[in-house]
Amino acid sequence: MSAADKKELPAVADDRSVPETFSGDNVRASWPFSHHTIRSNIAHCSPDGREALIAAFLWCVDPKHPVRREEFARHVGYSENTIYKIYAGKYVDAETRKQLDVPDKLIKSIKDFLELERERFLGGKNEFVMTQTAKKIFLACDLARESQSPIFLWGRSHVGKTWALEQYTQDNNHGKTVYIRMKAASGLGGMVRRIAERLGISPNANTADLIDRIKRAITPNMLIILDEVHLLIYTYRIASFFACMEVIREIYDETGCGMVICGTKLLLAKVSQGAQGEMEQLLRRGVHRFALPEMPTKQDLGAIFEHHGLDFPERGFTVTVQSVKDKPYDVIRYLAKEHGLKAITERIRYGKKIARRAGEDFAWEHFIRAHITISTESPADQEKTVWD
Repeated sequence: MSAADKKELPAVADDRSVPETFSGDNVRASWPFSHHTIRSNIAHCSPDGREALIAAFLWCVDPKHPVRREEFARHVGYSENTIYKIYAGKYVDAETRKQLDVPDKLIKSIKDFLELERERFLGGKNEFVMTQTAKKIFLACDLARESQSPIFLWGRSHVGKTWALEQYTQDNNHGKTVYIRMKAASGLGGMVRRIAERLGISPNANTADLIDRIKRAITPNMLIILDEVHLLIYTYRIASFFACMEVIREIYDETGCGMVICGTKLLLAKVSQGAQGEMEQLLRRGVHRFALPEMPTKQDLGAIFEHHGLDFPERGFTVTVQSVKDKPYDVIRYLAKEHGLKAITERIRYGKKIARRAGEDFAWEHFIRAHITISTESPADQEKTVWD
């Protein structure tokens, strides 16, 4: 890291100088631990025990599916106090005061709990379809994990990157896969806080201290997925993006974990600008690089439509809805090129809703009806009231 970039990093402070705080009556406050301190507290435990405890902790503190510690304790059949002692490293033999390992019964209960939680969580979401693009993204993640190296993954918005990365995280959620979506214009401090939060680390510390805690929380067998990394470009400080990438390289170098660095083509262009300078070290570490399609492919969309009971339409196939003739093939091609995957999957969702209301099987007529309805919506229409 250059001297200029280091100016953005405050002097390193140890953990005692910036105490971890988890205030309020909320889920996160019910888990008064940070990931890096848990690692230290349970270092004496078996690999299976450590893996189960970290997996449960990261699942429960995730805002997408929060679970309070007392609720978790009830699910796994242990008292809240015992769970606290185990995570705090205070689970000891009453006579010898020797630290005890995680009970096998608790490990099994945690695995059962996580499996049930995952099924409940995914049950309320749109069904995932393993397209060719998704397979490519899964392969990138597997390679990053196996090679313990950073992998660059880029493609246009709305081709299914985030959808596949989130699904991969759920499929491999054993405390070893962490998905982190970047925020725009956050700068180095914002990026570091974001990573810390997703790793279950209190963000109430200075930037340098958080970087140190992040390094201590990550182990070589983990996969860190950094999504929407191109958003880090939008910041008031020109050199901030390169400072962010250099810290990512530093975290990788000191932890030896697998990394997926994902963004749009803007990320590739920006990284290439520093190929002979700031980015050279990170680029040389990222041997595997994956370019995704410019738009949702016909093969991908064929798999998605087949999953929902429709054969991909022929070019000449015509549907008449509300006296309007439309060719589903042309509609799909236009949506894929101009709006991306979400515009198509949303029409499938809405079309299936229309079919259910009519008591009919989902067909292309329902998809086109959904397309017409969505396409004719406008802010002006939405502002009208029954008095207009």
